[in-house]
Amino acid sequence: MKTLMTTFFAAFIFVSASAFTKAENKSSRLATADNSINLYIETITNGNVENMDTLFGSQFILNTNANGKVISHSKTQIIGFLKGQKNVKQNCSATYIVMEQSEDYSIAKVEMKYRDFTKVDYVTFSKEGTDWKVNQVVTTYK
Repeated sequence: MKTLMTTFFAAFIFVSASAFTKAENKSSRLATADNSINLYIETITNGNVENMDTLFGSQFILNTNANGKVISHSKTQIIGFLKGQKNVKQNCSATYIVMEQSEDYSIAKVEMKYRDFTKVDYVTFSKEGTDWKVNQVVTTYK
């Protein structure tokens, strides 16, 4: 009986540790502003949609300047669009710089250089709980 209890207890500890590690790894993708910026770039340029639902904050909005008009898109619209771009790799090189960062807020400039133009995203991140989320993107082209 003692052996059975020891085996059961060991199995319980193993399962608990495995579940904790999986939860921690999923969340750790957004644990720092830099991780979130890199995940944003992976999502946009490589069609990596796996953690997209957790990347964007609940109040997310994307604004694009097109022909002198600002066009806004909601989180639902952007997620729907990006899911259709799953695993589609953009023919561009991407770089970023952090323009401003505090303990719970960050603004990054992400440049995606294509052959004939450059797409510039000004991405605002804020800390929600333990995760850094994308709250707003303003897109321009040059």
